[in-house]
Amino acid sequence: MSASPSPAATDLFIALGAVIKRLRNRAIPENPALHDAFTAKAPAPRHIAALLQVASAERLGMSELAERLSVSLATASLVITDLAEWGLVERSTDDADRRRTYVTVAPAHQATIRALLDSRLKPLERTLRRLESDERSAFVRGLTVLSEELDRTMETAR
Repeated sequence: MSASPSPAATDLFIALGAVIKRLRNRAIPENPALHDAFTAKAPAPRHIAALLQVASAERLGMSELAERLSVSLATASLVITDLAEWGLVERSTDDADRRRTYVTVAPAHQATIRALLDSRLKPLERTLRRLESDERSAFVRGLTVLSEELDRTMETAR
């Protein structure tokens, strides 16, 4: 029989649950076309994550997107196909290497997607400003280690 979780681990689990709930429940900026795309297609969290990753870069290669999302290239491609069909992103091919595909936010949605990205990042920016430099480093390091441990747990379960 394994040991019971520590009170600190339990507190962390509860705190992370509260953070995730609040991040998921943040309102989407008002934009009829964006609202229609989201309402009509019911995007999954992976669609929002991909859209925010694309919005955070001027143009993003598909391989880099897959890496940022921790998914296969095929999965990233499927998500981008959905977003392109909904008119939210555009794909282009590298002139120097026709095998390389880039993704950008569709011009019609750039301002709204930027507002969506900002609505997700502003609370994080305010949080980081409230922490001392060493606290910021420890906070980010702790989340990185947690992510690695969750990946390890997923790999062990397979």
